[in-house]
Amino acid sequence: MFGYPTGIGALIVKNEAAKLLKKTYFSGGTVAATIADTDFFKRRAGVEEYFEDGTVSFLSIASILHGLRVLNTLTMSSISRHTSSLAIYVRKALSALRHGNGECVCTIYGENTPELQVLPGKVGPIVSFNVKRPDGTWCGCREVENLASLAGIHLRTGCFCNPGACAKYLGLSHKDILSNIEAGHVCWDDQDILNGKPTGAVRVSFGYMSTFEDARKFMDFMERSFVSFHSIEGALSARSPPLVMKGTEKIAMHFLTSITVYPIKSCAGFSTDRWPLTSTGLLHDREWLLRSASGEVLSQKKKCVISKHSLISSWEYCLLSLLAAKRNCRLNLYPI
Repeated sequence: MFGYPTGIGALIVKNEAAKLLKKTYFSGGTVAATIADTDFFKRRAGVEEYFEDGTVSFLSIASILHGLRVLNTLTMSSISRHTSSLAIYVRKALSALRHGNGECVCTIYGENTPELQVLPGKVGPIVSFNVKRPDGTWCGCREVENLASLAGIHLRTGCFCNPGACAKYLGLSHKDILSNIEAGHVCWDDQDILNGKPTGAVRVSFGYMSTFEDARKFMDFMERSFVSFHSIEGALSARSPPLVMKGTEKIAMHFLTSITVYPIKSCAGFSTDRWPLTSTGLLHDREWLLRSASGEVLSQKKKCVISKHSLISSWEYCLLSLLAAKRNCRLNLYPI
Protein backbone atom coordinates (compact mmCIF):
# COMPACT_ATOMS: atom_id res chain seq x y z
CA MET A 1 0.00 0.00 0.00
CA PHE A 2 2.82 2.41 0.74
CA GLY A 3 6.01 0.82 -0.58
CA TYR A 4 7.46 -0.11 2.80
CA PRO A 5 7.14 -2.44 4.58
CA THR A 6 6.66 -5.15 1.98
CA GLY A 7 5.64 -8.76 2.48
CA ILE A 8 3.20 -8.06 5.31
CA GLY A 9 -0.24 -9.59 5.15
CA ALA A 10 -3.03 -10.67 7.46
CA LEU A 11 -5.16 -13.81 7.66
CA ILE A 12 -8.57 -13.03 9.14
CA VAL A 13 -10.41 -16.10 10.45
CA LYS A 14 -13.52 -16.47 12.60
CA ASN A 15 -12.80 -18.50 15.72
CA GLU A 16 -15.67 -20.83 14.87
CA ALA A 17 -14.17 -21.56 11.44
CA ALA A 18 -10.56 -21.96 12.56
CA LYS A 19 -11.02 -25.67 13.27
CA LEU A 20 -11.83 -26.22 9.60
CA LEU A 21 -8.37 -25.06 8.53
CA LYS A 22 -6.08 -28.06 8.38
CA LYS A 23 -2.43 -27.11 8.12
CA THR A 24 -0.24 -29.79 6.57
CA TYR A 25 3.00 -28.56 8.14
CA PHE A 26 4.33 -26.76 11.18
CA SER A 27 7.40 -24.72 12.02
CA GLY A 28 8.94 -22.76 14.85
CA GLY A 29 6.59 -21.20 17.36
CA THR A 30 3.47 -23.10 16.33
CA VAL A 31 3.76 -26.28 18.43
CA ALA A 32 3.47 -26.93 22.14
CA ALA A 33 5.57 -30.11 21.99
CA THR A 34 7.19 -32.41 19.43
CA ILE A 35 9.41 -35.51 19.25
CA ALA A 36 12.30 -35.20 16.82
CA ASP A 37 12.50 -38.80 15.55
CA THR A 38 8.77 -39.52 15.25
CA ASP A 39 5.79 -37.84 13.59
CA PHE A 40 4.33 -36.75 16.92
CA PHE A 41 3.64 -33.09 17.62
CA LYS A 42 1.05 -31.14 19.59
CA ARG A 43 0.02 -27.81 18.23
CA ARG A 44 -0.45 -24.67 20.28
CA ALA A 45 -3.99 -23.89 21.41
CA GLY A 46 -4.40 -20.35 20.10
CA VAL A 47 -5.46 -19.83 16.50
CA GLU A 48 -2.92 -17.08 15.85
CA GLU A 49 -0.21 -19.07 17.66
CA TYR A 50 -0.77 -22.05 15.39
CA PHE A 51 -0.70 -20.08 12.14
CA GLU A 52 2.17 -17.65 12.81
CA ASP A 53 5.14 -19.72 11.68
CA GLY A 54 8.51 -18.53 12.89
CA THR A 55 9.29 -15.13 14.34
CA VAL A 56 6.87 -12.52 13.12
CA SER A 57 8.35 -9.50 11.34
CA PHE A 58 7.80 -7.20 14.31
CA LEU A 59 9.90 -4.35 12.87
CA SER A 60 7.79 -4.28 9.71
CA ILE A 61 4.59 -4.55 11.72
CA ALA A 62 5.65 -1.52 13.77
CA SER A 63 6.22 0.39 10.52
CA ILE A 64 2.69 -0.25 9.31
CA LEU A 65 1.32 2.35 11.72
CA HIS A 66 3.49 5.07 10.21
CA GLY A 67 2.58 4.03 6.67
CA LEU A 68 -1.14 4.10 7.40
CA ARG A 69 -0.71 7.47 9.09
CA VAL A 70 0.82 8.89 5.90
CA LEU A 71 -2.03 7.52 3.81
CA ASN A 72 -4.61 9.04 6.13
CA THR A 73 -2.83 12.40 6.04
CA LEU A 74 -2.46 12.59 2.27
CA THR A 75 -5.72 10.72 1.50
CA MET A 76 -5.95 8.07 -1.19
CA SER A 77 -7.80 10.38 -3.58
CA SER A 78 -4.97 12.93 -3.51
CA ILE A 79 -2.37 10.21 -3.96
CA SER A 80 -4.32 8.83 -6.91
CA ARG A 81 -4.49 12.23 -8.62
CA HIS A 82 -0.79 12.84 -8.03
CA THR A 83 0.45 9.49 -9.32
CA SER A 84 -1.96 9.63 -12.27
CA SER A 85 -0.60 13.05 -13.24
CA LEU A 86 2.96 11.69 -13.19
CA ALA A 87 1.95 8.67 -15.28
CA ILE A 88 0.10 10.86 -17.81
CA TYR A 89 3.11 13.18 -18.08
CA VAL A 90 5.52 10.31 -18.74
CA ARG A 91 3.11 8.58 -21.11
CA LYS A 92 2.75 11.74 -23.20
CA ALA A 93 6.48 12.44 -23.13
CA LEU A 94 7.35 8.88 -24.21
CA SER A 95 4.76 9.03 -26.99
CA ALA A 96 6.33 12.25 -28.28
CA LEU A 97 9.88 10.88 -28.52
CA ARG A 98 11.07 10.56 -32.12
CA HIS A 99 14.28 9.44 -33.75
CA GLY A 100 15.98 11.62 -36.34
CA ASN A 101 14.19 9.73 -39.12
CA GLY A 102 10.79 10.41 -37.55
CA GLU A 103 10.22 6.91 -36.16
CA CYS A 104 8.69 6.51 -32.69
CA VAL A 105 11.12 5.64 -29.91
CA CYS A 106 8.60 3.91 -27.63
CA THR A 107 5.66 1.55 -27.97
CA ILE A 108 3.35 2.08 -24.99
CA TYR A 109 1.02 -0.67 -23.78
CA GLY A 110 -2.38 -0.51 -22.13
CA GLU A 111 -5.25 1.92 -22.53
CA ASN A 112 -4.06 4.99 -24.40
CA THR A 113 -7.25 6.82 -25.33
CA PRO A 114 -7.28 10.65 -25.45
CA GLU A 115 -9.88 10.75 -22.68
CA LEU A 116 -7.57 9.00 -20.23
CA GLN A 117 -4.71 11.35 -21.05
CA VAL A 118 -6.49 14.32 -19.47
CA LEU A 119 -8.20 12.73 -16.48
CA PRO A 120 -5.90 12.47 -13.45
CA GLY A 121 -7.21 9.82 -11.11
CA LYS A 122 -8.56 7.69 -13.95
CA VAL A 123 -5.12 6.43 -14.96
CA GLY A 124 -3.06 4.10 -12.81
CA PRO A 125 0.45 5.00 -11.60
CA ILE A 126 2.14 2.59 -14.02
CA VAL A 127 3.48 3.06 -17.56
CA SER A 128 4.56 -0.03 -19.50
CA PHE A 129 6.47 0.28 -22.75
CA ASN A 130 9.26 -1.00 -24.98
CA VAL A 131 11.94 0.87 -26.89
CA LYS A 132 12.65 0.74 -30.62
CA ARG A 133 15.77 1.68 -32.54
CA PRO A 134 15.62 3.98 -35.59
CA ASP A 135 15.52 0.98 -37.95
CA GLY A 136 12.44 -0.43 -36.20
CA THR A 137 14.18 -3.24 -34.32
CA TRP A 138 13.54 -3.66 -30.62
CA CYS A 139 15.85 -2.60 -27.85
CA GLY A 140 15.72 -5.27 -25.14
CA CYS A 141 14.03 -4.44 -21.84
CA ARG A 142 17.00 -5.76 -19.87
CA GLU A 143 19.29 -3.38 -21.73
CA VAL A 144 17.01 -0.50 -20.72
CA GLU A 145 17.01 -1.71 -17.12
CA ASN A 146 20.81 -1.99 -16.96
CA LEU A 147 21.36 1.48 -18.42
CA ALA A 148 18.78 2.94 -16.06
CA SER A 149 20.53 1.31 -13.12
CA LEU A 150 23.77 3.06 -14.07
CA ALA A 151 21.82 6.33 -14.06
CA GLY A 152 20.43 5.64 -10.57
CA ILE A 153 16.94 4.80 -11.84
CA HIS A 154 15.21 1.59 -10.73
CA LEU A 155 12.80 0.00 -13.21
CA ARG A 156 10.92 -3.28 -13.38
CA THR A 157 11.29 -5.33 -16.55
CA GLY A 158 9.87 -8.60 -17.82
CA CYS A 159 6.26 -9.80 -17.69
CA PHE A 160 5.56 -8.58 -14.12
CA CYS A 161 3.98 -11.90 -13.07
CA ASN A 162 1.21 -11.37 -15.64
CA PRO A 163 1.85 -13.83 -18.50
CA GLY A 164 -1.58 -13.30 -20.03
CA ALA A 165 -1.23 -9.55 -20.50
CA CYS A 166 2.39 -10.04 -21.51
CA ALA A 167 1.46 -12.38 -24.35
CA LYS A 168 -1.45 -10.15 -25.41
CA TYR A 169 0.41 -6.85 -25.68
CA LEU A 170 3.69 -8.29 -26.99
CA GLY A 171 1.86 -10.32 -29.62
CA LEU A 172 3.23 -13.65 -28.43
CA SER A 173 1.32 -16.73 -29.56
CA HIS A 174 1.38 -20.07 -27.78
CA LYS A 175 3.83 -21.22 -30.43
CA ASP A 176 6.08 -18.22 -29.76
CA ILE A 177 6.10 -18.85 -26.02
CA LEU A 178 6.88 -22.55 -26.42
CA SER A 179 9.61 -21.72 -28.93
CA ASN A 180 11.14 -19.25 -26.48
CA ILE A 181 11.11 -21.88 -23.74
CA GLU A 182 12.78 -24.41 -26.03
CA ALA A 183 15.43 -21.78 -26.81
CA GLY A 184 16.22 -21.65 -23.09
CA HIS A 185 14.30 -18.51 -22.12
CA VAL A 186 12.96 -18.42 -18.57
CA CYS A 187 11.69 -15.67 -16.31
CA TRP A 188 14.39 -13.33 -14.98
CA ASP A 189 17.00 -14.18 -17.63
CA ASP A 190 18.62 -11.73 -20.07
CA GLN A 191 17.07 -13.13 -23.25
CA ASP A 192 14.86 -10.11 -23.85
CA ILE A 193 14.62 -10.42 -27.66
CA LEU A 194 13.91 -13.75 -29.38
CA ASN A 195 12.96 -14.22 -33.03
CA GLY A 196 12.72 -10.47 -33.41
CA LYS A 197 10.09 -10.08 -30.67
CA PRO A 198 10.51 -8.77 -27.11
CA THR A 199 9.97 -11.29 -24.33
CA GLY A 200 9.11 -8.60 -21.78
CA ALA A 201 8.55 -4.89 -21.30
CA VAL A 202 9.75 -1.96 -19.19
CA ARG A 203 7.58 -0.61 -16.37
CA VAL A 204 7.73 2.76 -14.63
CA SER A 205 5.83 2.88 -11.33
CA PHE A 206 5.04 5.99 -9.29
CA GLY A 207 4.11 6.32 -5.62
CA TYR A 208 3.02 9.14 -3.33
CA MET A 209 6.68 10.01 -2.71
CA SER A 210 7.48 10.38 -6.43
CA THR A 211 7.92 13.89 -7.81
CA PHE A 212 7.77 15.59 -11.19
CA GLU A 213 11.52 16.03 -10.87
CA ASP A 214 11.82 12.23 -10.74
CA ALA A 215 9.69 11.94 -13.86
CA ARG A 216 11.70 14.63 -15.66
CA LYS A 217 14.99 12.94 -14.80
CA PHE A 218 13.63 9.69 -16.18
CA MET A 219 12.68 11.41 -19.44
CA ASP A 220 16.13 13.04 -19.61
CA PHE A 221 17.61 9.56 -19.31
CA MET A 222 15.38 8.21 -22.08
CA GLU A 223 16.23 11.07 -24.44
CA ARG A 224 19.94 10.81 -23.68
CA SER A 225 20.14 7.03 -24.00
CA PHE A 226 17.71 5.97 -26.72
CA VAL A 227 16.91 8.85 -29.07
CA SER A 228 19.01 8.88 -32.24
CA PHE A 229 19.17 12.27 -33.94
CA HIS A 230 20.75 10.91 -37.12
CA SER A 231 18.56 9.84 -39.99
CA ILE A 232 19.39 6.29 -41.01
CA GLU A 233 17.33 6.57 -44.19
CA GLY A 234 19.32 9.61 -45.21
CA ALA A 235 22.54 7.78 -44.56
CA LEU A 236 21.43 4.75 -46.55
CA SER A 237 20.20 6.77 -49.50
CA ALA A 238 23.19 9.07 -49.65
CA ARG A 239 24.71 9.28 -53.11
CA SER A 240 27.98 7.51 -53.80
CA PRO A 241 31.14 9.62 -54.21
CA PRO A 242 31.38 11.37 -57.61
CA LEU A 243 33.48 9.70 -60.29
CA VAL A 244 36.34 11.40 -62.11
CA MET A 245 36.26 11.72 -65.88
CA LYS A 246 38.48 8.66 -66.46
CA GLY A 247 36.01 6.38 -64.72
CA THR A 248 37.98 5.78 -61.53
CA GLU A 249 36.33 6.52 -58.19
CA LYS A 250 37.82 9.30 -56.10
CA ILE A 251 38.51 7.78 -52.67
CA ALA A 252 39.65 9.77 -49.65
CA MET A 253 42.90 8.45 -48.19
CA HIS A 254 42.98 7.56 -44.49
CA PHE A 255 45.99 6.55 -42.44
CA LEU A 256 46.23 4.82 -39.07
CA THR A 257 48.60 6.94 -36.99
CA SER A 258 48.55 5.10 -33.67
CA ILE A 259 46.93 2.26 -31.74
CA THR A 260 45.89 2.56 -28.10
CA VAL A 261 45.46 -0.59 -26.03
CA TYR A 262 43.58 -0.60 -22.70
CA PRO A 263 44.59 -3.82 -20.90
CA ILE A 264 42.62 -2.90 -17.76
CA LYS A 265 39.01 -1.71 -17.95
CA SER A 266 38.47 1.91 -16.86
CA CYS A 267 42.24 2.53 -16.74
CA ALA A 268 44.59 4.47 -18.95
CA GLY A 269 45.96 2.80 -22.06
CA PHE A 270 49.24 2.93 -23.92
CA SER A 271 49.83 3.83 -27.56
CA THR A 272 51.94 1.95 -30.06
CA ASP A 273 52.45 1.91 -33.81
CA ARG A 274 51.77 -1.83 -34.15
CA TRP A 275 49.94 -4.48 -32.12
CA PRO A 276 48.67 -8.05 -32.65
CA LEU A 277 45.05 -8.45 -33.75
CA THR A 278 42.96 -11.45 -32.65
CA SER A 279 39.50 -12.73 -33.56
CA THR A 280 38.06 -10.72 -30.65
CA GLY A 281 39.97 -7.49 -31.27
CA LEU A 282 43.29 -6.11 -30.10
CA LEU A 283 45.33 -8.59 -28.08
CA HIS A 284 44.78 -8.18 -24.29
CA ASP A 285 42.54 -5.13 -24.81
CA ARG A 286 40.26 -4.76 -21.75
CA GLU A 287 41.26 -8.22 -20.57
CA TRP A 288 41.60 -7.39 -16.86
CA LEU A 289 39.71 -5.43 -14.23
CA LEU A 290 40.55 -4.02 -10.81
CA ARG A 291 38.86 -5.25 -7.67
CA SER A 292 39.26 -3.93 -4.14
CA ALA A 293 39.92 -6.08 -1.10
CA SER A 294 36.21 -5.91 -0.26
CA GLY A 295 35.33 -7.45 -3.63
CA GLU A 296 34.08 -4.25 -5.29
CA VAL A 297 34.87 -3.92 -8.99
CA LEU A 298 36.48 -0.52 -9.51
CA SER A 299 35.60 1.63 -12.49
CA GLN A 300 35.54 5.27 -13.54
CA LYS A 301 31.86 5.48 -12.61
CA LYS A 302 32.55 4.42 -9.02
CA LYS A 303 36.17 5.47 -8.37
CA CYS A 304 37.07 8.69 -10.12
CA VAL A 305 40.51 8.53 -8.44
CA ILE A 306 41.48 6.13 -11.25
CA SER A 307 43.01 8.41 -13.84
CA LYS A 308 41.98 7.87 -17.44
CA HIS A 309 44.00 10.77 -18.81
CA SER A 310 47.58 9.94 -17.80
CA LEU A 311 49.64 8.42 -20.60
CA ILE A 312 51.65 5.30 -19.85
CA SER A 313 54.35 3.47 -21.71
CA SER A 314 54.00 0.03 -20.19
CA TRP A 315 51.56 -2.16 -18.28
CA GLU A 316 53.88 -2.20 -15.27
CA TYR A 317 53.75 1.58 -15.00
CA CYS A 318 49.97 1.46 -15.32
CA LEU A 319 49.70 -0.90 -12.36
CA LEU A 320 52.17 1.09 -10.24
CA SER A 321 50.28 4.33 -10.93
CA LEU A 322 46.98 2.75 -9.95
CA LEU A 323 48.38 1.23 -6.79
CA ALA A 324 49.91 4.53 -5.78
CA ALA A 325 46.67 6.41 -6.44
CA LYS A 326 44.75 3.89 -4.37
CA ARG A 327 47.44 3.20 -1.74
CA ASN A 328 44.87 3.18 1.07
CA CYS A 329 43.16 0.14 -0.41
CA ARG A 330 44.75 -3.16 -1.42
CA LEU A 331 43.93 -3.87 -5.06
CA ASN A 332 43.72 -7.22 -6.81
CA LEU A 333 44.00 -7.69 -10.56
CA TYR A 334 41.67 -10.25 -12.14
CA PRO A 335 41.31 -11.46 -15.72
CA ILE A 336 37.86 -10.89 -17.25
